[in-house]
Amino acid sequence: MFHTPRRNSSEGPLCHSTPRSDRYEPRPKPNLPVSVYGWYRVLIFSSDRRQTINRVMRHLRRSLCPRKLDPRYLHSGGEPDVAEDFGALCTFYVDGYNIASALFRLGSLDDRVWLRVSDRIPRIRIDSEYRRRLRRVLLTRYDPQQRSLDLTLFHNDEAWRGEFCALAQPDCMSTVIGIMEREMPELGRLILDRNHLTHLWPFDRVERRLPLLQCVSLKHNDIESLYLLRVFRFLTLVELNLERNLLPAGYEREVPYLWPSLEVLNESPVEQSYGDELGSESY
Repeated sequence: MFHTPRRNSSEGPLCHSTPRSDRYEPRPKPNLPVSVYGWYRVLIFSSDRRQTINRVMRHLRRSLCPRKLDPRYLHSGGEPDVAEDFGALCTFYVDGYNIASALFRLGSLDDRVWLRVSDRIPRIRIDSEYRRRLRRVLLTRYDPQQRSLDLTLFHNDEAWRGEFCALAQPDCMSTVIGIMEREMPELGRLILDRNHLTHLWPFDRVERRLPLLQCVSLKHNDIESLYLLRVFRFLTLVELNLERNLLPAGYEREVPYLWPSLEVLNESPVEQSYGDELGSESY
């Protein structure tokens, strides 16, 4: 029987009741981060050049049984947005935390094949069929009487069941704006709430594309700076909602200077909330 050595050999070996301060206890494996979209990226790596994607997927399905694996957007290689993904055998996505967490815990199939699971979202290629689907969804959300388009939680629309679509992806937002320009040039109100938006640059020159746009709602997004809103600076905005973003404290005092035409900010009349400040301050 091997005993743990002590600093003073005269003290003798540790007995079972002696506390061990130097015992190695492995750290618990961290949990998989929860994706705000519910989608997860899975990369398969292999040190065996003879390994095939089909063989790996069969092995994965057996290892996860009775859970059902339904890989989406499966392709060979990694993704271009992460440098260390380039050496992957293949990439696919799953749209549920339970199956993604099971893959995350699995970690590897053997000593030659291992997995990397993250909360990164799919990279979607906007082709003609995808544009047609975007157009159909936009038209179902458009109210021509009110000239209003509500894109709240766009990624959760029933039309995208089993597919991924997020306005936070620049290509997707740019395509959506192009459809709005062609199909609803008279658009007056645009609601973009709860889309995890962090930037707005696809709206550059929106005043030329949607000149009648006067009301914009961006509630519950991830916008950190008023500078990002400069894409709307040439619009004659009457109403703007920026509640529940990551903007600095006191940003409300600056907004009316950016849009002198603004009448309602965060559902409150500008003249009541900010009139005194506008009258007493100047740039």
